[in-house]
Amino acid sequence: MKNVTPALLALLQAGGPFVMADMYTVTLTSGTVLRWVDFDRDLTHPTNGFVYSCSGPVLRRGKTRIVIGVEVDTLDLSICPGATDYVDGVPMLAAARAGAFDGAKLKLERVFLGVPSFILGVSVLGAAYLGDMAPVGAVIMFTGRFADVTLGRTELQVRINSDVEALNIQLPRNTYQAGCMHTLYDTECGLNRAAWGVTSHVAIGSTVSTINSGLSNAPDWFTRGYIRFNTGALAGTTRTIKSYAAGRVTVFMPLPAVPAVGDTFTVYAGCDRLQGTCGVKFDNLGSFRATPYTPEPSTAA
Repeated sequence: MKNVTPALLALLQAGGPFVMADMYTVTLTSGTVLRWVDFDRDLTHPTNGFVYSCSGPVLRRGKTRIVIGVEVDTLDLSICPGATDYVDGVPMLAAARAGAFDGAKLKLERVFLGVPSFILGVSVLGAAYLGDMAPVGAVIMFTGRFADVTLGRTELQVRINSDVEALNIQLPRNTYQAGCMHTLYDTECGLNRAAWGVTSHVAIGSTVSTINSGLSNAPDWFTRGYIRFNTGALAGTTRTIKSYAAGRVTVFMPLPAVPAVGDTFTVYAGCDRLQGTCGVKFDNLGSFRATPYTPEPSTAA
């Protein structure tokens, strides 16, 4: 069942003419919200009051459907950004390459615009007539999270999984294991991520997999943590750290380009989720969630 506003319900029941458009709300994990509409002018959402831009990227989407049950539905979306489409000050394709759309959320809505009676019968609706159309209501067509993001030279091909995917969790949720079940720096872990970050500069000899710097922390201090670039062509790019030793950071996945000497980055301490690390390194044993003294599975002859 779709929920509609009384004004939209009255419009549909009257059987009068109307125009439809799609509104896209993309919420990034950084908190940035992008609002686009596939119409000839900007539109104000009839419920939340936000303005949706018609001058954003060219959007092409697949079909939506409604099913009963817990099947995870998907939506394919093609995003073709223009030269002026930026995300947090970075060109959209470069931002996507840096992981800006990883874990982003999408809400697709169909908005209905009433057609004033004085323009009925006009064969071609020019800009002046379109300006007289006002959104009456909107219907949510699809909500979900970005899953697969494929980059081309001029577009992003995105597969979005519906919110039902959130039901795909391990049960029972509490398991007996030696390693902590929390994610480092999340709410349950409780550590302040900013307090465990160290900023440095890229030094000569760096590659797409290894970043040299003047870091002097103890070996493995940043292993299993992550690095985030703050300046340069890689600004906003993050990678998980595979190993750290003697001022050299090695990442699991290669960077999209070699970092330039002098670019700044911030590295965050890593955790192997063991009791000793939680207590000695982070002094956070009160949030440790594991059962390190449970005997390992064994067989008897």
